[in-house]
Amino acid sequence: MTDAGSRIARLREALAEQGVDAAIVSHPANRGYLSGFIVDDHGPDEPVGMLVVDRGRVRFSTSVVNLDWAAAAVAPGIEAVDAGRPWPLELGKTLKGDGFRRIGIEEEALTVGALAGIVEGLEGAAEIVHLGHLVDGLRAQKDDAELATIAEAIRITDEAFVAATTGLEAGTSEKQLAARLDQAMRDLGADGLGFGTIVASGPHAARPHHDPTDREIREGDPVIIDMGAQLRGYNADLTRTIWVGEPTELLRSVYTIVLGANAAVAAGLRAGMSGGAADALAREPIDAAGYGEQFTHSTGHGLGIKVHEAPSLRKEQEDVLRPGHVVTIEPGIYLPDWGGVRVEDVAVIEETGARILTGAPKLAP
Repeated sequence: MTDAGSRIARLREALAEQGVDAAIVSHPANRGYLSGFIVDDHGPDEPVGMLVVDRGRVRFSTSVVNLDWAAAAVAPGIEAVDAGRPWPLELGKTLKGDGFRRIGIEEEALTVGALAGIVEGLEGAAEIVHLGHLVDGLRAQKDDAELATIAEAIRITDEAFVAATTGLEAGTSEKQLAARLDQAMRDLGADGLGFGTIVASGPHAARPHHDPTDREIREGDPVIIDMGAQLRGYNADLTRTIWVGEPTELLRSVYTIVLGANAAVAAGLRAGMSGGAADALAREPIDAAGYGEQFTHSTGHGLGIKVHEAPSLRKEQEDVLRPGHVVTIEPGIYLPDWGGVRVEDVAVIEETGARILTGAPKLAP
């Protein structure tokens, strides 16, 4: 069975448990996960297509403009079919003709107008049921093919980080360094970037998110770099804090605390623990050092087709970590008017703990 075939089989099993005859998968990441055709929509009213999964068929319903593209990209066993126009109405008519009685939808990934069109086409022949985050939950547990692709994206990111930061000199602007990082990822084989690269130096590093500016890096500045290559639809995510010259005593101290928090999570992650318990592993050493209020975001998040996906590692989160979950570990401390430190690795949850996929070096404090 192909990777897509195994994923479809898992979805069919879940649908059968809920008494659902067919599912309309409209979330781009979920649609790509199941079909192998990973592509963003043109907009909320211009989906590239809908994946319709029932007990016997899997159809990628798309416009005639995208039909050849979809047919070449979807996994074996999936039919690319012309959706007709207007597609919601025509899809509803098709599903009525198929005789389905309970049809599942991803309500958060359908516009009100699209849902109304599907309902109109069904003419009351079927009940619409909400799938919630059913497919997101399946997608969160990566199979071997996904793990291999993510690992390759991480390797590209690691190597690009080293290539672009080796020999970094004071006077380089944030924009210049970001451009080097981006080009290095592409040169090493990335299809694109998972997100806009962050280079935040000096007081700019007090912002967890930041767009690079013309500010020049100075000796002793904390410099936060957050970057990630995209490869075959999957993403990497890496953060390192570096400096030029000698670090100040404050930078050395804060960096040591954050490194310790990162290591504590890496050592303590295990299948069966909650996202909230994983978050606490990072907060305990940071709280103990007196910087609890300066750790202003979650400890981590799931990573895959989306840069941010389930599960979440944050306070009071009840998501349970399971084998195959890929998560980031990214504690940070941010001090206004001075700067900040964040260190991020990616780990895969296994039966006996967590395996770190990231290999980029960390500066010694």
